[in-house]
Amino acid sequence: MVYRSNAQKFSLVLKTLLGFALATCLSLSPLATGRSRALVESSQLTLTAQNFHIYTSGNLRFVVGVKSETLINEITTNPKAVFRISLGQKITSGEKQVRAINDATEEFVATDSVDLTIREVTRRSDGQFELIALSTDIKSGTRRIEFDGPGIYPVRVEVVVDDISRAILTSFVNRFNPSRETRPMPINVVVALDAPITLQPDGTRLISQTTRTKLEKLIKLLKLDSTRMTVQISPELIDGLSRSTDPDDQTLLVQLVAALGDAPLVMAPYVQVEPSAASANMQTDQFDALIKRGMATWQQVLPTARTISNLWLSRKPLDQNGLDLLVKSGVRSVLMLPASSVALGEFDNAARPYRLASNGVDVSLHLVDKSYVEQLSRPADNAFSAATFLAAQILAQRNEIESEGGTPALRRVVLASRDGSVINEDLIHEMILILSRVPQQVALRTMANMSSPRLDAYKPILPKVNTTNYAARNTKIAELREDLEKLRGTIATDAPVWNDWDERLLVMSSDSMTDAEREKFISATRDQLKTIRQSVTLQDGTTFTLGSRESTLRLDLQNSSDFSMTVQVRVASSKLRFKNEIASIQIPAKSSNELVVDVVALSNGLFPVEVRIFTADGQSQLGKKIEVSARVNALAGLGQVVSGVGLLLLATWWVAHIRRKYRKKISKNHPVLRSKP
Repeated sequence: MVYRSNAQKFSLVLKTLLGFALATCLSLSPLATGRSRALVESSQLTLTAQNFHIYTSGNLRFVVGVKSETLINEITTNPKAVFRISLGQKITSGEKQVRAINDATEEFVATDSVDLTIREVTRRSDGQFELIALSTDIKSGTRRIEFDGPGIYPVRVEVVVDDISRAILTSFVNRFNPSRETRPMPINVVVALDAPITLQPDGTRLISQTTRTKLEKLIKLLKLDSTRMTVQISPELIDGLSRSTDPDDQTLLVQLVAALGDAPLVMAPYVQVEPSAASANMQTDQFDALIKRGMATWQQVLPTARTISNLWLSRKPLDQNGLDLLVKSGVRSVLMLPASSVALGEFDNAARPYRLASNGVDVSLHLVDKSYVEQLSRPADNAFSAATFLAAQILAQRNEIESEGGTPALRRVVLASRDGSVINEDLIHEMILILSRVPQQVALRTMANMSSPRLDAYKPILPKVNTTNYAARNTKIAELREDLEKLRGTIATDAPVWNDWDERLLVMSSDSMTDAEREKFISATRDQLKTIRQSVTLQDGTTFTLGSRESTLRLDLQNSSDFSMTVQVRVASSKLRFKNEIASIQIPAKSSNELVVDVVALSNGLFPVEVRIFTADGQSQLGKKIEVSARVNALAGLGQVVSGVGLLLLATWWVAHIRRKYRKKISKNHPVLRSKP
C-alpha cells in the first residue's frame, strides 16, 4: 500500500475540485457530456457483501462484481486503473438524508478516500473483487479512512481508469462503538398474508399460483427468521391448503407448518371482515363466529402454535364502533397497516405514540412506518444492497432521535409491505441479519405480550367509517340459512354436509367477496339443497295388489344421498283407509328401507294412492308428490269356491257317464238279458 500524507490528501481534494470545474466547462459541449456520461454508465458495479458495522479501528470490506468483461480487462491490465473507496459526510438528518444521498449522487460529499490498485485487492474464484480499507477515528496521516466518530456514513466505491470514473456504487456503513451503553430501539417485522377465498361454489378448493408464490416466499423467510417476526395468515387459506387435493398445496402446507416453528401467530377471522362494518350492520354474532372459526382452524392445523389473540391487524380504516367490538372480543392492541392508518389524516405518523380507549379500557395503537413501506413493497434487483440501504435508514433514524435528546427505546418501528405480504424475502432476511448484529442499537422483537399504552400517548379521534349497508346481503344469507335449517332433524347430525354449509355461510359473509361471487355461492348451495330434498324417492307409477280386505302397502324408499335421512311419509287414497296415515322412517345413505303401511280396502278396483315425503318434523315437503296404484280384490275367496264346485260337478258327470256306458255294454252281452233274434 502506498502511504498518503495529509498534504497528498489536500492535493487530492484540490485535483478533485479542478476536475469538477473542468467537467462543468466541458458540459457546454454536448459531445463531451455524452461521452463522459457513457463512460460512467457503460458498466456497473454490483455489491454482494460488505462489513456494514465498522467497529473502532475496524476495516471497510466490500465484495463487488464487475459486469463488463471489457472493464475487467482494463482493471487487470491498465496500471492506472484503481478501485477508489470514498467516505462521505456523517448522516445527521436521519433517514431522509440517507434516501437523498442514495437517490442523488450530487448529495454525496467525500471527506476522505483511498485508491487501491489491482495488486492491493483480491480477485476471488468467482471473479469478484474483494476490497479492504483500514479506518481510524483520529487524524493519522496514513491511508486509513478517517471517520468522524460513531454514526451512519455513505460510502462510494468507484472504478477509475486513467482518472476517469467508469463505474460507481453507493452504500452505507455504521461506525459503531460497542463499549457505549445505549438502550435499543425496538423493531417489529410484520407479515400479514391474506388471499382470495379458496372455497369454490362447487365445494372444491382452489389456491391461485399468485398465492402459492407468496406462500413460498413466506416459507423461505420463516425458515431463517421465524423467531424475529410476527405473522398473520388467513385461516381460510390454511383450511384451503389442508383440504386441497393438489399435491403441490399439500407440500406447501407441510413446509409452512414446519417453517412457522416458534413464530407468534396473530389470530384473525376465518375470512376477511371489518369490525366497523360488522358493528354498523349489527353483525356482532357473525363477527364472533368468524373469530372463533379462525382460532379453531389454527388449533386443528398447528395445535402448538404461539398465538396472539389480543392484537388486531387492521387492513381498512377503523372507527370507534369497530374498536368497541374489538375490545369486547379481547383485543388490547391495534396495528394499522398503511391502508388503515391513512384515515387518521394528520395523525398518520408512526413517530408519535398513540392510545385508544373503549368503555374504560385502554388500547395501544401502532402504525406501520410508511418511511419503509415502498421499499418493502417492490422487488429489488440486489437484495443485499437494498437491505444495507434499509438498515442504514433505520439506524440513522435512531441516531437522529438520540441526537435530538429523545429516547430511541420509546420509539417502535414496525416494518411491513403495503399489503403485509412478503415481496422480497432475501431483502428482509439480509436486513434482519444486519440489524441483529447491533443489539445495543436496535432490538428485533415480536408483537407478543405488548405493553399497555403510555400515559402520555396521544389519543386521536377515530373518524367515522362510511360502511356499506349489508341489508340485502344479510337477507339473502338469512333466507338460505333458514332453508338449510329446515333439514336439521332430517339429515343426520354428524353428516359432513352441516360443516360444509356452515363454512359456506361464513365465507359468504366475507367483506372480500363480491356480490356476483356471493350469488354464485347461493345458487350452487340451493342447487345442492334441491338435490338433497329430492334424494328420498319411491318409484313413480308402481302398482300394488291387495289380496284381501285388510292388507299392507310395502313402500320401498330409496335414499341417493351420502348421508342417512329421517323422513315423514304421508299416504292418502279415497278407496283405502290407513291405520297410520303418517309414519317416520330412517333410510341409510345410498341405500333403501321398506315402510309397511296397514290398509283396509273400501272397495274393489284399481285406483291411485298419493305418497308425500316430508322433513322429519313434517313442516316441509321434500320433492314432488308421488303417485302409485293399488289393485284391490277384496272378495277373491268366493270365486275360488265356485270354481271348486264346478270342477266337482264336472267330475261327477264324467263318473256317471262312464257307469252308464259300462252298464249298457254288460247288458248287451249277458245271455239272460240278451234279446232273442
